[in-house]
Amino acid sequence: MSSINSSSKIKTLLSSFTVKLFVCFWLIAITSIISTRFISEQLSNDSLNEVITQAPKYEEMQQLHKISRRIKHAKANSINELFTTKKIKFSRIPFNIWLKNTNNNDKVTSLYPLPPKLHQVVSNYLNDKEFDQPVASVFSHTQLIGPIKIKINKQLYQLFISRKSHKKNFGQLVQSLPYWVRILTPTLISFFLCLLLAHSFSKPVRLIKKATTKLGEGNFDTRVGGVSQLSGELGQLATSFNEMAEQLQQNQSAQRRLLGDVSHELRSPLTRLQMAVGLAQQESTTSAAREQYLQRCQREIDSLERMIENVLSLSRLENTLHITESEQVNLSALVKNIINDEQFVADKKSIHIEENIPNDVIIIADQTLLTSAISNVLSNAVKYGPAQSIIKVTLSSDKQNVTLTISDCGDGVPEQALTQLFTPFYRVNLARDRNTGGTGLGLAIAKQAINAHHGEIFAKNNANKGLSVIIQLPYL
Repeated sequence: MSSINSSSKIKTLLSSFTVKLFVCFWLIAITSIISTRFISEQLSNDSLNEVITQAPKYEEMQQLHKISRRIKHAKANSINELFTTKKIKFSRIPFNIWLKNTNNNDKVTSLYPLPPKLHQVVSNYLNDKEFDQPVASVFSHTQLIGPIKIKINKQLYQLFISRKSHKKNFGQLVQSLPYWVRILTPTLISFFLCLLLAHSFSKPVRLIKKATTKLGEGNFDTRVGGVSQLSGELGQLATSFNEMAEQLQQNQSAQRRLLGDVSHELRSPLTRLQMAVGLAQQESTTSAAREQYLQRCQREIDSLERMIENVLSLSRLENTLHITESEQVNLSALVKNIINDEQFVADKKSIHIEENIPNDVIIIADQTLLTSAISNVLSNAVKYGPAQSIIKVTLSSDKQNVTLTISDCGDGVPEQALTQLFTPFYRVNLARDRNTGGTGLGLAIAKQAINAHHGEIFAKNNANKGLSVIIQLPYL
């Protein structure tokens, strides 16, 4: 079981965005290092062979003659005996010693040789060049002084000494390192740089993933932090996630609030319905009284039905479940039809609906939603408008928006209540709403319908008397 879990963890790790991003970066970096290394090796071989000749310094020649005297005092029978038996002690001398056989120019022997590559460069130089007088040959890595003639067991040689160049640049330092170190160093550097880069690139993804997990667990207040510091597509993704989380939180809050409001609002009609049923069932109740109680039950049932229908409509709008079907709508004709329908109700209170509607105002909208919103607003004006009054409906337009204003001649509302009119179940006057059968959902439904069209709806008290509800809608 543990091996299966380990395999699953490894598989998950390898499939993560961070690891994939890191591996891609690192492979590209290694490929670049290898190709660059190959080219630099070719160039470095040429730079190692570059040499500048100049006259040797007096101190350098003194060192060369000093070593020549010590070799003579050693009285070695051959070069091998001189180098193998260590008849002279060169351990404290910071020089490499070179002996070139004058009879055989291809034979160069050295004591305490240089690193293999540098040794080969100097050997080839000594073999290829003939020397008539002492010179200082300066390589990028080594300074060679000589020659002077010396005899070992009657055999004539040319003596040279070499030492490391004092002015060692970064390239020379790199060349002096072992080959595996020169390959491993940039590889490790690229490893950590690519890891850091992959980590920084994948950090927003990890933050979004973490936030998504919390959101899935029901924490709707979860947000991706540091969005302002993110840029590009990942920043846009984080912003979109936060907007989605905000909308979900609002939907959840609206749902909870609506559920609480509905449970509260249902108590009153249910209580009245129970009382009416109870009174109708009493044996002492007369037939006429029982008929009144049954009619009261029917009114309460109708009220509950309207409330439930309105609650469902509001819930769909608040939770963005209603899919708008946008089309060209003749707003002028739509408003006139709504006015004609509401005029039948207004006639019962001797209310006249006065219209100022220009012809053929065309917008792109959902006709069903728009009809519901305007009907609710106009219906409210008729319900709460005083008898024998006038309701004015005015439609105007400019280059960007159309504005519909519905004004009544009622008592208006307190200023502090203007912003709460569009809250579900809000009532300015509870007793008045009971008489009119209002549920406090009409303006809330209108607000959500207008919001779905990216419009705006608000109310204000008239200068003289009454209340005006203004609906602003964009053309598109």
